[in-house]
Amino acid sequence: MKLKHTVRPQMKRLFVIYGLLLAVFLIMVVISPTYRSAENIGNIIVQCVPLAVVSLGQTVVMIGGGIDMSVGSLISLSTCIAAVVMKPGTGLSLALGILAVFLVAGIVGLCNGIGANYAKVPPLITTLSMMILLSGVAQGVLPVAGGKVNAGFAKVMMARAGIFSMSILILLIVYLIIRRFMYRTPTGVSVYAVGNHADIAASMGVRTKRVSVLTYVIAALCAAVTGLLLASRIRIGDPLVGTTFGLDSITAAAIGGTALTGGVGMVAGSIAGAFLIGMLSNMMNILGINHFYQYVLKGLLLVVAMIIYSLSSMVEVKKYDRA
Repeated sequence: MKLKHTVRPQMKRLFVIYGLLLAVFLIMVVISPTYRSAENIGNIIVQCVPLAVVSLGQTVVMIGGGIDMSVGSLISLSTCIAAVVMKPGTGLSLALGILAVFLVAGIVGLCNGIGANYAKVPPLITTLSMMILLSGVAQGVLPVAGGKVNAGFAKVMMARAGIFSMSILILLIVYLIIRRFMYRTPTGVSVYAVGNHADIAASMGVRTKRVSVLTYVIAALCAAVTGLLLASRIRIGDPLVGTTFGLDSITAAAIGGTALTGGVGMVAGSIAGAFLIGMLSNMMNILGINHFYQYVLKGLLLVVAMIIYSLSSMVEVKKYDRA
């Protein structure tokens, strides 16, 4: 009975968010006939995938009861590392560049996890501090946008055929890996348990701190993938390119049904949330709406998502009590 009452509400929210995503797309098709062209749809997908990838990692952290504000700065740093280490036409430098990006990401995720769990610093403070630190490091590596990403690597990462692209394939791979981890492994199930009630999970033998640390490492690795995608698209490193991704990834996860309080969320919903944010931004750009209002809309979406989640949770609790 309990499983029924916990899974069903999440599925309902998942259907709602994908329905809303479809509605936004259909509205744009009506407003702008060119919007439905294969070329434009392919462009939208390429633009939305980086946010979707980092949102998957953010979702894992949030389900585990944490939050990671540093992913945006890590994305920026990843583009800078790629642009500096990857030298055109050199296979060794390409491999070293990719390795360096993921190695730095792994260390950052590990530090965030240790700070939030073993040093007992609140996750928000830990990751905000890391965000500031990484921002400074990124600007130290590249004070201004520059460097050069390996052309062959960028070409492969940005390969497209109509609406199909390497970007969407990478998103699919990341999604399948995280989905299997969250739903098919004991550690993934433990993430939900830790997010729901860490003390109870610990009493049942779950190594809560290790599980939580792992969620931060996963988020950082997803941010590294996003950094490589962005570096491939712009072909240079940019110490500010990831600035908005921290808040946007949290918003995408929340819109997709992930609770800021932890223990609740579905990774598929975060993809829809990321695409919804991307499509709305694309729509406002087409309509010539000021960027200021785009930030206002993102904030409103986050507030509305929280209100809807809170109301639906209260309704489900009442139903559960009656059952």
